[in-house]
Amino acid sequence: MLLIDQFNGSSATHVASGITNPITGRKFVKTWLADELIPFSSATFHQFEELFHEPLLYPLPIIKLFDSIKTQNDWSARCASPGYVQYLKNEAVVYLDPEKVKNDFGGFEINGGCKLEVSKFLTLYRNLLKGKEVLLDEKFSFPDLEVSDTSIAYKGQKAKRIIFCEGAGAIENPYFKFLPFQLAKGECLILKIEDFYADRVINGEVFIMPTTAKDEYYIGSTHEWTFDDDQPSEKGKNELLGNLSTVLKAPYQIVAHKAAIRPTVKDRRPFIGFNPQYKNVGIFNGMGTKGISLAPYFANNFVSHLVHNTPLMEEVDIKRILR
Repeated sequence: MLLIDQFNGSSATHVASGITNPITGRKFVKTWLADELIPFSSATFHQFEELFHEPLLYPLPIIKLFDSIKTQNDWSARCASPGYVQYLKNEAVVYLDPEKVKNDFGGFEINGGCKLEVSKFLTLYRNLLKGKEVLLDEKFSFPDLEVSDTSIAYKGQKAKRIIFCEGAGAIENPYFKFLPFQLAKGECLILKIEDFYADRVINGEVFIMPTTAKDEYYIGSTHEWTFDDDQPSEKGKNELLGNLSTVLKAPYQIVAHKAAIRPTVKDRRPFIGFNPQYKNVGIFNGMGTKGISLAPYFANNFVSHLVHNTPLMEEVDIKRILR
């Protein structure tokens, strides 16, 4: 096995919040496959904690703010829906300190939220691969790739297969030009807020998530379909601060402003499988904003497919694009 990956601290994964939220959207719907994905993801990262002897995953309650009486009523109806009880702590409306948060209609607490220390995890994993001498820290060069019916060759290295996990870089991959990626730029802010809620995420027009640094909070995020580059922009900053003003009343200082490009997919399902012509050229991509919960589960599905020839889930198999 050889992993070819040039370190990029500005990739979408490095910039991501790392938050897993089982209940999303204005209608409070359960995340796709939440009952399967979230426990599997948690178990996977706890195994990495044991491997690295480092904490990586933290439970983090999420307070979803209501913006009207109607959303309160919608939530009350959702509380009675089968399959949601485990994610809704109780039916009581939660009110936060009005001197810190604008929450005239209150909110509700979501169980099952958790946060992965993404950059820490990636650093530990890269160091593990370096120690095993299976990481080539350089930009992948397509001209150096040789694909035949039976093997793959790259700069003197040979393998049976190659799997591309390039994130937004997949848009330039000549073997998967037929996949309809929709790249989206996302921006976030890191703020210093003293004497605030360090034990929960507050989710309104933006979400305010505590980081491991004292008094620092991740504010996210924007979603822009048309953009010129992957750099933080004044437009993104102003959008974040405008949305933040509808939630936050406490004073703050801006510590950092970050941006990255997400590899999103129109149907919000990953792209996994093999090129229809080159059967040994595969892809594992399109995790979008749910990568922390999606990647472990579908990596397991893909490995089972590779080793035991078990079928890929139809919703993520790239064959759906070719039908």
